[in-house]
Amino acid sequence: MPANIALLGSGLFAQNSYLPALLANPTDAVLHTIWSRSSTSAVKLLEAAKSSGIPGLDGKGSINVEHGDDGLDKVLSNPSVDAVMLVLPISRQPELVLRALKAGKHVMSEKPVGKDVKTARETIEEYEKTYLPKGLIWRVAENWAHEPMLLKARDIIQSTPNLGPVLYWHLRAEGVTLDGSKYQATEWRTVPDYQGGFILDGGVHSTAMLRTLLPNPPNTIISTAALHRTHLLPHDTITALALPAEEATVDPHGPPTALNAIRTAKDVPGGIGKSSPQGTIFMSWALPDIPAESREPNGITVVCLNGQVTVRAEGTTERQWVINLSAANGSGVQSGKWSGRWCGVEREVGMFARAVAAAKQGKESGEENYGTPRGSLWDLAIIEACLSSNGRPVDVAKLIAGN
Repeated sequence: MPANIALLGSGLFAQNSYLPALLANPTDAVLHTIWSRSSTSAVKLLEAAKSSGIPGLDGKGSINVEHGDDGLDKVLSNPSVDAVMLVLPISRQPELVLRALKAGKHVMSEKPVGKDVKTARETIEEYEKTYLPKGLIWRVAENWAHEPMLLKARDIIQSTPNLGPVLYWHLRAEGVTLDGSKYQATEWRTVPDYQGGFILDGGVHSTAMLRTLLPNPPNTIISTAALHRTHLLPHDTITALALPAEEATVDPHGPPTALNAIRTAKDVPGGIGKSSPQGTIFMSWALPDIPAESREPNGITVVCLNGQVTVRAEGTTERQWVINLSAANGSGVQSGKWSGRWCGVEREVGMFARAVAAAKQGKESGEENYGTPRGSLWDLAIIEACLSSNGRPVDVAKLIAGN
């Protein structure tokens, strides 16, 4: 039996991404109820759901609608609702995650997992202590962690024969955010009560990419944060150096040089370096509105011992992931190019619904869980480290632990 889902939230992302995702998973998820803070917005999303062709409870578009505090109480007390999907402002979600879990509902909440590491950690600890032992599922909807093409890129980087270890990498996420644009013109974004503004809200996608792709994700951040455009407060740009854990640093790769002119290590002033798979992070939502063809592509470049892997986000309407593997001459590595559409939201919705349906029968879905709250906590911690560093090293593991 499919999972009966209540969709909590009726904003742009709920309409533009969640409705198509539910429509793409008709055998796994039934849209049982729509809830919003206001009746007007709830009805508007209902009309959009009907127009999209979502079958609803009876296969003919019948969907319950609730709004306000009383309506939320009805949703959470309804025994026919198996799970809720939260698509709400960042600061509201942790409280509602715990409230829904307390009511016995499985939960999928939008990223980021919280407005800051402290809030997120406390929410996760309460879940792990009280609700996980009861068999309740909580997943964080980080769609980039579910993207098949990013998982393919992970396998290319970590499993391609002869490609060798990662030497260094560069992450770039840059965008245009005009004053009054549809995703900026909301109260919770124009007057944010959380750190970083768009840097937090959008940046966790990119840090989830790091978590997914890299065999040695960063553990220390040295960063600066800036605000270039007044309408994007509190920050719109970060520039960071990202260092791995100490155990990832090794001796340089390859045999000693055959040249006699090179001095031995003991003769080099200051000693010689080690190989550490460190990288750079650049994120900005302050890009001027230049033509799309003039913009640098967003994504990541991962340089390995015997080749380079690039992952790029391309397209505007039909968005694509493009992966390029460029092999070093004589390395034995096979170059290649792969592409595929973005489908992370529909995949995470389907996987969550199947996990809930299996839990109803006392089983597990058998699929890997890419939506772990602790994974998303790491994504958030990298952003918080970038925002708070001010040029000083921030230990990400200690930040997550609250030390």
